[in-house]
Amino acid sequence: MDNKLPLKWSIISDIHTLTLISDDWDSLNNAAPHSTIFNSPLWLFTWIEQYWQSEWQLYVIIARNNEKLVALAPFYIQPALHLGGINKLYPLGQGEPECSEVFSEYNDILILPEFEDSALAELAQLVQEIDIDQIIWRAALIDSHINALLFNIYNHSTQASGARYLIKGSDWATDNLSKNVRSRYRRGLNQLAKVEAKIDWVKKEDFEHYWLLMKEFHQRRWQNQDKTGAFASHEFNLFHREFRQQAPDNIAMSAIWVNDSPIAIHYYFVDSSTLYFYQSGWNEDEYSHLSPGLILHLWGIEHNTKPFYDFMMGKNQDSYKAKFSPLQQPMYNFAINFSPIKVMLHRILKKIKLISH
Repeated sequence: MDNKLPLKWSIISDIHTLTLISDDWDSLNNAAPHSTIFNSPLWLFTWIEQYWQSEWQLYVIIARNNEKLVALAPFYIQPALHLGGINKLYPLGQGEPECSEVFSEYNDILILPEFEDSALAELAQLVQEIDIDQIIWRAALIDSHINALLFNIYNHSTQASGARYLIKGSDWATDNLSKNVRSRYRRGLNQLAKVEAKIDWVKKEDFEHYWLLMKEFHQRRWQNQDKTGAFASHEFNLFHREFRQQAPDNIAMSAIWVNDSPIAIHYYFVDSSTLYFYQSGWNEDEYSHLSPGLILHLWGIEHNTKPFYDFMMGKNQDSYKAKFSPLQQPMYNFAINFSPIKVMLHRILKKIKLISH
């Protein structure tokens, strides 16, 4: 491969054509600096299968160098459907209805390191040619390509919307925890030992059963607060069922059992470097005094075989995730307006519509 050759750019506008490059896409994701499971074709094709709407317009920009895929920007457009509407550019994996969203994080443009400077500069020009009024992107890392791209186009300046809470296993020990958290951990383990509790990973063949148990725990907690909870969405459940069936090796679950009955369950995604904590549920009615969530996190950190344990995005301040003494990396939610007046009018019309109803 000769990286002195000019990049050859093209746009993929239909899903079938996108599937044809899935192997190249997967290789690029594995080689890119910001490789995560959420940028993989496996995750994003599963998302497309459950959430794609007919009026949406695929707009994936790719670059090749000597026939090798070296950059991929996984965009799509939600077009204006009525007078006063706006054209919005999203990354694949985001933009589904809020009531059923799967909260994809770290979505990014994939670029091989040796092509970063040239690809970002050329991609910035291509993005400015798209007929859009707004770019919406959430949960982007501070050193992501999308952050750099939007800075090149818009010279934006924004405060961090949250933080990634990441534990590097080789640098972490229980001694890093506060005295209070260490005390709670020891006390909880002692209390669990008295009832002969067991903590372990869930077997793959039991994932479906434990998903349903976790869902029941989780929903009960939110219903007690008069809230719907994530598991209420049919699309949300279908997405996760399909992903588990296609990629059981990219799933992990841990649990605490008392008298052979699970009282707490954690659900993770897994890739080559990271165990991503995604969802949880526990029996609050009987065992909240044992701090099962805290214990299961600390047990998972200590028994994680991957280099990183990732709590993913949390609040900048006062997040429970901070108590585990992780690294904190700024993360951003973007809403970049290319047509500020049009976007402002759109917001006014939405408010008027809400008031009238």
